[in-house]
Amino acid sequence: MNNLIRFFERYYYVFLFLILEGVAIYLISVNSYYQGSFITNIANNIAGNTYRQLDKITHYFYLASANEELVRENARLRAEIESSYVKFTKREFEVNDTVYKQQFTFIESKIISKSTNRRNNYFMLNKGRSSGITKDMSVIAQNGIVGIVTQVTDNFALVMSVLHQDSKIAVRNKRTMLTGTLSWEGGSYTTGQVIDMPSSMPLKKGDTIVTSGFSRNLPEGIDVGYVKSFEKDKGTGFYNIDIRFSVDYNKLEYVYVVKNFFKIEQDELEKGMKDG
Repeated sequence: MNNLIRFFERYYYVFLFLILEGVAIYLISVNSYYQGSFITNIANNIAGNTYRQLDKITHYFYLASANEELVRENARLRAEIESSYVKFTKREFEVNDTVYKQQFTFIESKIISKSTNRRNNYFMLNKGRSSGITKDMSVIAQNGIVGIVTQVTDNFALVMSVLHQDSKIAVRNKRTMLTGTLSWEGGSYTTGQVIDMPSSMPLKKGDTIVTSGFSRNLPEGIDVGYVKSFEKDKGTGFYNIDIRFSVDYNKLEYVYVVKNFFKIEQDELEKGMKDG
């Protein structure tokens, strides 16, 4: 308290000057229309710039929560699109009146650690078994595919990225509908390879590669990337294709884990095929 009193005693003339200056400006603005308008404009500009900067600061601190809210909303909307449902005809499906039955839903999650510069790359998510995530679930981003869940604990999940030598995903050319397999030979995290796509139909640079729906944990039509370059392998009759991924894995922050409601049923059929 004593220090504060000494501070005011030492600099009282500065505060007195500022007070008198403020009174003078007020009197001028009240008694002179031109000076008053000029001073008001300056004050409005200062106040506007101040509020703008404060709004930017406030927006920055609320950005993380806003992103999380958008991710949750996107997960809900993605679960409502047509590719998340299986269509039945009335004669084939009589459980209820609808011709669509939901097959996929999506669990939003945040990446808490990742790698993109190794030969075999992984992502770790901040959700696990307690959120309904299990092994072998697929993971996608807002604009493409990410990988497959390989390990799960109660609160975390480890995802094998598409940037992994063991990653193999069924894809197709959106234009020609020809199918192939997505792989990654290493190197740049922006570029992948598509193999086993027949060269019976012409391929074009810029063609869109999407999921084929043959991987039972992935909905059909999810973006994978765009044809960057290609060549025909005369010995096999297939294309060797380089694609540019639609996802920037280095900047990836939020993802969606895909839950397939029909997985148990499909697994039983596949088991029956193997046993037979």
